[in-house]
Amino acid sequence: MLDLNFENNLQPKQGYLLVAEPFMDSDYFKRSVILICEYNAEGSFGFVLNNYLDINFEDFSEELIKIDSRISIGGPVDVKNLFYIHTLGEKIPNSIKVSDKIFIGGDYEVLIEQLKSTPNPETKVRFFLGYSGWSKNQLDDEIAEKSWIVVKSDMTNLIMDTSKNNLWQKCLQELGGKYKMFSQIPVNPNNN
Repeated sequence: MLDLNFENNLQPKQGYLLVAEPFMDSDYFKRSVILICEYNAEGSFGFVLNNYLDINFEDFSEELIKIDSRISIGGPVDVKNLFYIHTLGEKIPNSIKVSDKIFIGGDYEVLIEQLKSTPNPETKVRFFLGYSGWSKNQLDDEIAEKSWIVVKSDMTNLIMDTSKNNLWQKCLQELGGKYKMFSQIPVNPNNN
C-alpha cells in the first residue's frame, strides 16, 4: 500500500525549502516552494519562489539595465516593497548569507552596478514583491499539520531560474519515492 503521508523528518532551517502539500488551497501558497531565509525562536520568513507576476524586472524598474527575470510574489506580507536574493555574496555590502550560495538584500545601488557588468545577470538575482512570514511556532505548527514538507536544498540553479514554472514538481521528483508520485497529482484531481 502506498504511504500518502506528506511529511518527512527534516526540521526547517535557513536555506532549506518548504514545499506545499499537493492539496493546499491557498491564494499564495498553492503548489508553492518557499526559500526559508530566516528560522529562529522568534519566527520565520522566506520567499515564494514559483508565484510570478506577468512583468520582468526591466518593465518594473527605471534602472538602465536589462535583466530578463520575472518578479515573483514572495508572499502576502509587505507586498509594496521589493526584496531580492542573489548569488553575488560579499560583493554586495550588507547582504546576509542564507545558504552557501544564496544571499538576501544588501546595498541596492552596488547590486545594480555589479549586475551591469555581469554576464547573464538574470541568473544572479531574483526579485520579489512581499514575503512570507510566520510568528513564533507558527511554521512548526503548519509542518506538524502536514501543510509543508521541508527539503534540504542544493538546487541553487533551479532557485535562481525564473524561466521555468515547474519548481514544485522538480522538488518532489528530487525527493523520489512517494514524493515523485505526489508531483504527478493534478491541480484538480476531478479533472483526472
